[in-house]
Amino acid sequence: MKAALVIILLGSWGLMLILPWWSLIFACFIAGLMGPNRGYKAFLSGFVGVGGLWLVLAFASDFQNAGVLTAQVAELTTVPVWLLYVLTAVIGALTAGFACLSGYLVLGRGR
Repeated sequence: MKAALVIILLGSWGLMLILPWWSLIFACFIAGLMGPNRGYKAFLSGFVGVGGLWLVLAFASDFQNAGVLTAQVAELTTVPVWLLYVLTAVIGALTAGFACLSGYLVLGRGR
């Protein structure tokens, strides 16, 4: 699971620097092919890896602009700021978790 997390963190971050946000599925799919030996571990490694990565990236970008953009988006959507962080992390985490689980199941190891 540790190897899968490293692949997910570095691969997702590297791909998202160049490609759209959803490109993280490629790194997660590959990590699911190579890494975990159980389906729930595959899902969990994608979920935790990208969820944590997106949470850190959200805090870093919020720190860079002193929270101005986050406050404006929160006001526009009438959602508390903390919930924006949670929603951001959950969207990325679910996408990555299912991509990693798909990579695990493609080889038929889930039988």
